[in-house]
Amino acid sequence: ESDKSSLGLPFPNLPYYIDGDLKLSQSLAILRHLGRKHGLVAPDEAGRARQEVVEQQLEDIRLALFMVIMADDWEAKRADYSTGTLEPQLDLLVKYLGANNWLTGGQLSYVDFLAYETLDWLKRFTPDTIGKFPTVGQYLDRFEALPAIKTYQSSGDYKQWPLFGPIVKWGSQ
Repeated sequence: ESDKSSLGLPFPNLPYYIDGDLKLSQSLAILRHLGRKHGLVAPDEAGRARQEVVEQQLEDIRLALFMVIMADDWEAKRADYSTGTLEPQLDLLVKYLGANNWLTGGQLSYVDFLAYETLDWLKRFTPDTIGKFPTVGQYLDRFEALPAIKTYQSSGDYKQWPLFGPIVKWGSQ
């Protein structure tokens, strides 16, 4: 963390990513860059628009979760959040996914990585809620079955916990 200010990043922050002369901070900017670099973006305008819509919906889902887990009384807020906020969000996400394997259709994209991370957090935070949505469970299983993901999650480099830094009340200890 102490390095970030001396690396020439336009907005010193964690995480950061350096790729040759390209220096990035901000998680979503890094994710988008890696998606473009590795062919994990939609090949056409309609698909890119679909990516952007679901990306922003996932950001809304993440923000709502953080509003709860940053609070000192997060435990008291969990039930209302799960039924009043999360269930309607998941219902929309499941409808959006439809019969597709991935959120932008048949091709894996960078937003699926964002979705997996978000849905994995939610599965840990409120497993009963996620259990009400078998499509979400199938989506998570499908992502975890990807060979590179399966290899990584089976390695010693993969850490299941903590999910967040110490300022977050849940997921950080």
